[in-house]
Amino acid sequence: MSMMRHALLGRMATTTMKSSARSTFSSSSSSSRNNVFFSSSFKNTSTCRRRLPKTSSSFSFATTSTSFSSSSSSQREEEFKKQKQIKYDLKLLFDGECPLCVKEVNFLKSRNEKGLIAFVDLADPLYSPEENSGISYETGMATIHGVYKGNVMTGVEVFEKAYSCVGLGWVYSFTKVPALLTAANKVYDVWAKYRLEITGRPSLGDVLKARRMRTEEKTCAEATEGECNI
Repeated sequence: MSMMRHALLGRMATTTMKSSARSTFSSSSSSSRNNVFFSSSFKNTSTCRRRLPKTSSSFSFATTSTSFSSSSSSQREEEFKKQKQIKYDLKLLFDGECPLCVKEVNFLKSRNEKGLIAFVDLADPLYSPEENSGISYETGMATIHGVYKGNVMTGVEVFEKAYSCVGLGWVYSFTKVPALLTAANKVYDVWAKYRLEITGRPSLGDVLKARRMRTEEKTCAEATEGECNI
């Protein structure tokens, strides 16, 4: 009996050892296959990541900027063409870089329902004296100008015609009195002379130099014959 018990225990131990060895081998093989799979996947992912095409943001921005600039220029040209076709009583020339001037022009535009006023920005690069009764940029910047039914006007009379065109002529009804009109023009002349400095801008001389530089594509020294103060 003792010998049979020992033999049976020996067989059971041998069977247990073989089963344990198979389990260990199977687990090792599975782990090895998993490692190979994950390693291969990581390499493929890295390869795909390296092959992604690079985009050029600077090119896109440059293209967009160019398109926007071309679009803005085209829009201004269309506006000038429309002004030629529209029938109006008064062509009002204004300084588009003057904050107070622009504020008043915007007010007049908001009431210009009948379209009796055509607004022309002197500061626009496309401004043409030939299309505005020969009024140059320098002349228009010195004092306000308007062209009423073909006649060039300056000073307070321009405001009187502008407000009359939008139904507010009573605001400048005092200009019907010659003495008051003369006094009003003297006051306006002082304002026109110093309006740039009052609104925090360079003097008229410096503004004209800067304009000449832009239109003629010259340096400051070239545009001012060596007397550059800007």
